[in-house]
Amino acid sequence: MDTQQPKSYKKLQVETASPIGLVVMLYDRAIVLLNKARKEIDEKQYEAKGHTLDKASDIILELLTTLDKDKGGEIASSLTNLYNFILREITDANSSLKTKHLDNACKILSELRESWESVKDNKEIDAKSQDHIVNNLDISG
Repeated sequence: MDTQQPKSYKKLQVETASPIGLVVMLYDRAIVLLNKARKEIDEKQYEAKGHTLDKASDIILELLTTLDKDKGGEIASSLTNLYNFILREITDANSSLKTKHLDNACKILSELRESWESVKDNKEIDAKSQDHIVNNLDISG
């Protein structure tokens, strides 16, 4: 089996996605990673959990640092607060090994994902989001 195929397919998806589509992909990947970390905590795979939560934190930091606070106004400010809260929950889960922190982060990310997904196909909104550029963040694994 060619293991490069899924990676090249994911790369194509990322390269051709709209800015809002990229944000939705990042939410999806962060949620997958937080669920994986929850399982790793339950299975006492603490080293793996640390690596997984580092990847999830990288995604949230990317979302946070690419917000356009000048153009985003109140929405950008609210997202900043939510992303910072999610980062604190990830840190707390990493240190306390309590999965409730991951549940809180997943709930927020799922609600944000649903909101962005609902406007993803709106061309007018998507055109306004062209300033939101996600850097070279690897969301494949």
